Amino acid sequence: MKQLRKGKYTKSVSKTTQLKRTAKKRFAWFRDLSKKKKVAIIALPILAVLILIPVGTYIYYARDIADQERLMNRNNTGVVFTDRNGEAFYTIGKAKHGEMVPLSDISDDLEKALLASEDKNFYEHSGFSILNIAKALMTNVSSGDLNAYGGSTLTQQLAKNTLLSNNKSFMRKYQELAVAVAIERNYSKDEILTMYLNSVYYGENAFGIGDAAQTYFGKKPSELSLAESSMLIGVLPAPSAYSPISGSREYAKERQATVLGRMVKNNYINKDQQKAASDQELAYAEQESEVSEAPHFAEMVTKQLADTYGNEVSLRSGYQVKTTLDLKMQRSLNKNVQSNMAFINGNNGANASAVAIDPKSGEVRALVGSADYSNETWGMVNMATTKRQPGSSFKPIYYAAALSEGAITPSTVLKDEAINIGGWQPKNADGKFRGDVTVRNAINQSLNIPSIEVMEKFGVDKSVAAAKKMNIDSINSDKNYGLSLALGSAEATLMDMTNAYAAFANQGTQHKATVVMSINDKFDKQIYSATQQNEQVISKTGAFLISDILSDNKARSTVFGSTLTVAGKTAAVKTGTTDENRDAWTIGYTPSLAV
Repeated sequence: MKQLRKGKYTKSVSKTTQLKRTAKKRFAWFRDLSKKKKVAIIALPILAVLILIPVGTYIYYARDIADQERLMNRNNTGVVFTDRNGEAFYTIGKAKHGEMVPLSDISDDLEKALLASEDKNFYEHSGFSILNIAKALMTNVSSGDLNAYGGSTLTQQLAKNTLLSNNKSFMRKYQELAVAVAIERNYSKDEILTMYLNSVYYGENAFGIGDAAQTYFGKKPSELSLAESSMLIGVLPAPSAYSPISGSREYAKERQATVLGRMVKNNYINKDQQKAASDQELAYAEQESEVSEAPHFAEMVTKQLADTYGNEVSLRSGYQVKTTLDLKMQRSLNKNVQSNMAFINGNNGANASAVAIDPKSGEVRALVGSADYSNETWGMVNMATTKRQPGSSFKPIYYAAALSEGAITPSTVLKDEAINIGGWQPKNADGKFRGDVTVRNAINQSLNIPSIEVMEKFGVDKSVAAAKKMNIDSINSDKNYGLSLALGSAEATLMDMTNAYAAFANQGTQHKATVVMSINDKFDKQIYSATQQNEQVISKTGAFLISDILSDNKARSTVFGSTLTVAGKTAAVKTGTTDENRDAWTIGYTPSLAV
């Protein structure tokens, strides 16, 4: 840009140019320095940080490193779940590190397998291996993931397991080096190897070689054969995936072969011993499973921990997890399910599940995933989170949305008569038609023909949107359900359906279903506290109207009599039966509980 001033053209100076000139003046002193001084100014702060990190790390952990008992007890393992009132109902692993197995009581084959597989130069390095780190760095650069491989020695792994986090950041790895060197200065190699073997995670909730030998083979560590030792060491890189018990036996066998191959390469065994160990058919110990009062609930909490912190980290943590469970209510729910199994079995049913949710918080108060957790065919399947057709229990979802938008009212008259929709001729459960019926009577008597009319009037797409809004996640807007959706043909989980009804109970506000209230670490420091997440998923008007209809004992009495009436309570209830009576649902609620 040019300006005319006193007959001459001059260039105006932009703000950016002014800033550049100011910066040049400020840093002119740096340009005038010698190369050595420039390097010193840049390098000194970096060097100071590199020195301060290990010094600070050592000072922080010095007391634990110097005392073997404290060092190993920092490795407290196991997780304890309590109900909302503090009563324990489930534990994983052990709460305290047990008595260490001395090296003299551990199979020589296991020691050799460990050294050959994980750290062949263990007795030569001083805590870390520059060669290993360089190899790992080259591998990481070539793979594009700088944190993929750490090149850790056994001492570094011990430092990570007992003191540091499982984070793979550069900072944590640098701290690991400092702690490893400190451990090497405080303990002999045999002591370090003993601590490692007694602290490492072998999978199957087994920490330390004493637990692992017993869990996998029902033996003492001194009794382990070459085949058993190589199998146990093989699982260490990824215990959950490589476990021959609960993981992949194929992967476990591959890992065993890798360990045996390394033992041959490092002259610990010969080819004949390798073949004999590889050919040996291993016999695994029978696994004891702890069945709590709420096994499926415990599995849900365990999965949440694993998804958040990682499986091994959560198992090693010593976490104390306060859950949303109310054991008094859980026991009542267990009892009620069991007391009805004779009736269910007598009507060709096999299983039952139940969920109880607090509408005001979304907290799961009780959960039965199956009637018999020990049943080998279906016991361990959590039916509360398994997708099934909800049948007529789905009707309130779109009825409530239609009521909310004014598409219908409780007194709207519907037609209950024979219909034919492109060859589809749906009928009511009893095969009868009632002519003109109100919305109130249609839903309370669970009539199919009027319900199809409601969905047709309101719209399938809007009904799907209403279900999604209420967080019934399995209802997919991409699917072409058609009007059969009115009869609950789409699949949903009991958990999602119950929480949808919980929104009706809470004036249309739905909380996210939760199972964990808080988590404390092994030092009793709180590391997690649940925050309630809620949204208005249906209007207060829609929630009020559907609740008023579903709690009308008189309106449903012509079909159900008093079987759905709760004495002394105003309870809203809806049932659902799927094709060929495969599933039977009942969901009821008061303002304080949805079941």
